[in-house]
Amino acid sequence: MPVTRNPRLIVVEPNGVRRQIELTSTPFRMGRQADCDLVLRDGRISRQHAQIVSEGGRFILEDLGSRHGTYVNEKKAAGRQELHPNDTISFGFANSFQLIFGGEEKRIEDLLERVDTPPPSSSSSRELYHLGVLLEAAGAIYGHMLLEDMLAAVVDAAIRVTGADRGVLLLADETGELRATVAREAGQRTLPPADVNVSRSALKQVADTRRELVVADIGEEQALREQASIVGEALRTLLAMPLERQPAIRSLDSTVVTSRPGLLGILYLDSRRPLAAFTELDRQVLRSLAAEAATVVENARLFAEGRERERLDRELEIASNIQQQLLPKALPKEPHLVAVGRTIACRSVGGDSYDVVDLSDGRRGFLVADVAGKGMPAALLASMLMGSFCATAAGGLPLSELAKSVNRRICDRTDEASYATLFYAVISPCGEVEYVNAGHVPAFLRRSSGELAALAADSFPIGMFDFAEFSSCTAQLEPGDYLVMYSDGVTEAVNPDGEMFGEPRLQEVLAKFHGADAQQLLEEILAAVRAFTAGFAQADDITVVAVRYLGVPAN
Repeated sequence: MPVTRNPRLIVVEPNGVRRQIELTSTPFRMGRQADCDLVLRDGRISRQHAQIVSEGGRFILEDLGSRHGTYVNEKKAAGRQELHPNDTISFGFANSFQLIFGGEEKRIEDLLERVDTPPPSSSSSRELYHLGVLLEAAGAIYGHMLLEDMLAAVVDAAIRVTGADRGVLLLADETGELRATVAREAGQRTLPPADVNVSRSALKQVADTRRELVVADIGEEQALREQASIVGEALRTLLAMPLERQPAIRSLDSTVVTSRPGLLGILYLDSRRPLAAFTELDRQVLRSLAAEAATVVENARLFAEGRERERLDRELEIASNIQQQLLPKALPKEPHLVAVGRTIACRSVGGDSYDVVDLSDGRRGFLVADVAGKGMPAALLASMLMGSFCATAAGGLPLSELAKSVNRRICDRTDEASYATLFYAVISPCGEVEYVNAGHVPAFLRRSSGELAALAADSFPIGMFDFAEFSSCTAQLEPGDYLVMYSDGVTEAVNPDGEMFGEPRLQEVLAKFHGADAQQLLEEILAAVRAFTAGFAQADDITVVAVRYLGVPAN
């Protein structure tokens, strides 16, 4: 009897991390609730979303009355649907969990179980020989050896199983070209990979079709027997097996797409002798060896990527610390005003920033900027913009000329896709506000009465057009009034249902505020955003700066 594994699910998390879960019992329940067999931490997924049940050897997916439905291969499942190997299960959202239902493929550990109960037939000794080879190969593969040694063990096992004269393992490089990595001949002897001549047409056929090629007698294959590599080596037998990585899942808007598995390489064997006919067991053993070689190669690649990610994470941590140090350690607390500010990056580093500029006659300049994009490129541009703007602002230029000068500087030093919105306001001790809004979300004057006045944009973003002109406007603060500046990460924060926080909700928070402290106002804004998003992942940087005007200072 063939030995099969328990059905399994490959869980692809929103960040791309994969893990595998065996379905040891059913019903297997999936959802957001903590007591589900598979907990999916996404606020858009229902508490008990769906389950998998077993019926007569079939596995059925059942939707449990979820709010947004359950999808199989991009199509909404109508209540109950039978699952087949490599079916993709999703939940109706991009950037959420994806599940791949595992097939019944056999691996080395499955085949080894047959050693205990060999079938009572004349082929038993042959099967036991193959399984003994697999046992040795498994011990070598999973031992603590170098990658090249593990791959050599795979090729040696394949040569022993088939009786081939030599074997080559070719791996795909970054461009997809197949390059010989390990070459061996019978007797576990190493060959220089560069000196081994292989059939390129056979490799191309396997790479294109992703199917094994087994030719027991090349003399009967016209297309192969006339090739130079075949004639030159006097080959009579040729075998090639593809090495594939797991299928990849990506999302296009709200559509989930399962892409064709990537080709890691090819296990190639040949012989100058016609070999005995290949049985299904021979093929099964070779498939298992190819699968294990693919696992070894993929794990090595993932390990290297993990080390690279660790290095990048360390660099991002350093960059994040530097960026935080560039923010003002404290905003002014003076007789005529008190200011507070905070930036929350959606990644380690971000494109939001704020600063304060000391000007003559007791005036203070407050700047909030939002660079297009996220991550390291946005953070670098934000640092350049803030440094350029604050240094130029300290010279006392009129605000329209200040913005124009900085705009030209940014345009000269960046590409067309790099730009930033900003709001800059200068507050005098008597409460006069002069400001320039370069494509930024409107700041708000919050009067002591609760009335709101928007200070909207009337200029292009900085760095978008080198010919852009900028204009400034004025407003007047009275004692007890607030000036609230922020980035669009506040109004565009999204909840689990896909709704945005929006400007009306921000205005409602400002209008209903009854405190008498700038810090309290800032905290209430951020608390309202947190409550609205209900733990849903932050998609953009969030910045808030609040200034409370206290009145003309006494002489």
